[in-house]
Amino acid sequence: MALNLPAGAADTILRKKAIYCRLADKGEWRLVDKVFLPDLDFMAVDEQGTVVHINDTDYHWTSLADWVAYFSKTFAPLQTMHVVGYPELELVAPDEIKAIFGVTYLVGTKEADKGVHGTGGGHYYETWKLKDGDWFIQKIKFVRIYWKEMTL
Repeated sequence: MALNLPAGAADTILRKKAIYCRLADKGEWRLVDKVFLPDLDFMAVDEQGTVVHINDTDYHWTSLADWVAYFSKTFAPLQTMHVVGYPELELVAPDEIKAIFGVTYLVGTKEADKGVHGTGGGHYYETWKLKDGDWFIQKIKFVRIYWKEMTL
């Protein structure tokens, strides 16, 4: 039997997911602690469940600090755009909500007429935890189901 979500939880999760996308797209990594807990576990996998490996890096981090250090450096010369869909939400404990968001993202070098462009999509499988009266992401498993890259 599914439990009813606490009042305001869905709105908070939707708002904070939008904040995360904006902060990532603007490169404002120093502010992501508004959305994530320090013990963030982030993993990106392909459809077969294999951890995504890009530029000698496995896309799996077990702390917010390590995740931010990687993305703030690696994505500095890039521009991105994340668009998420309406989530599936399930309360699994009074202080824990499972969320699944569909996402489409664009990534590319900042030059308008040269460089690399990629389009991807998949689903974020997330665990949101209630801490001090607010909801934060503790765990993300991103399952990438689409990726196309081209050089201009």
